Amino acid sequence: MNIHIITSSYPASPEDPSGTAGLFVRQFALELAARHHNVIVQPAARKNEYIPDPGISIVPAPWKGGDQELASMNKGNPGNWWIFLFYFLNGIKNTLNIDKEYGIDRTLCMWAVPSGIFGLAGKLAHNIPYDVWALGSDIWKIRRIPILGKMILKTVIKNADRVFADGIYLCKEVKELTGVTCEFLASSRKLPPPQNKAVSLISPGLKHFIFVGRYHINKGPDLLIKAVSRLPLETREAIHIHMFGLGPMETELKDMISELSLHKYISLNGPIQSQEFSNYLESVSFLVIPSRVESIPVVFSDAVQTGTPVISTPVGDLKDLITKFNCGIIAAEVTAEALSSSIEEAVATGKDHFKEGVTNACKHFEIGNSAERWLNINSH
Repeated sequence: MNIHIITSSYPASPEDPSGTAGLFVRQFALELAARHHNVIVQPAARKNEYIPDPGISIVPAPWKGGDQELASMNKGNPGNWWIFLFYFLNGIKNTLNIDKEYGIDRTLCMWAVPSGIFGLAGKLAHNIPYDVWALGSDIWKIRRIPILGKMILKTVIKNADRVFADGIYLCKEVKELTGVTCEFLASSRKLPPPQNKAVSLISPGLKHFIFVGRYHINKGPDLLIKAVSRLPLETREAIHIHMFGLGPMETELKDMISELSLHKYISLNGPIQSQEFSNYLESVSFLVIPSRVESIPVVFSDAVQTGTPVISTPVGDLKDLITKFNCGIIAAEVTAEALSSSIEEAVATGKDHFKEGVTNACKHFEIGNSAERWLNINSH
């Protein structure tokens, strides 16, 4: 089968660490290629060059926004409107060209907007079926554009052949918003095996915690920093927080760490490659997910597959998942104070307490299972 994956982001090469969602798309494409399907990926051309994996073709859609994701751009800035218009028009053109050149059998839109718009164009022009795999950001951001946003989302999803979401609660939200049945399909990836004890020589004797995600208000990196500032001095002196990511809050976070005098306890870094992330996960005590809004982030499955328990705010499906599998600690609420208490609890409890629960959770988040399920659904 010739499969067309349309996505908003994709790594420039196998070593490119930018964007966990894009890394997941690559992993899903690899799983399809390993099953002898021809995979053509259409990302926004945020990178100057894309180096594809064997069995995968990359045909970017022209993009004038530089190396910034559309989701993070200010939609209310008129200066960005021509960038969006250029992308939508050329994205549709690129989609139709790929459909003809590669003889596409099926399109998978990752995610609902804007990728689903291109999938819909392919269906209208060439009668090529398309599926939509929705992210939480598709739904949450559309709600900020009540009339036009909902209209676009409903049109894309109602014309799709299948609709998926990477969260159980998110599936319910999609159905409530559009009236279309949505099926849960876990988003995850395979991390390479750890090669060394990444943090064993950095402040030995401390308990290490890691955050990996966008430096964006939804992901709550500021909550984590404030939570550390609220820890008792004795607890703070016993830990170190490693933060990795990119995003619009980076300068603000640096200033916050400086103003709160937390340099000794928090390292704020750029993006992290999958190999280095795997190395860190082997060494740290917990992954921290301080999100204000979330479904099931890819870093959750990253953590459980490496035996690392999770500290999380009670958002999306994370509360139910962590409680069900006993694979970590859930904060009482989405506040710095509650997160601070959870970090204290983690220091007191330790990593080994959650070993069995983490192992059980891992079995439910294997990328090969998601790829196989998507293929089996579409073969009927």
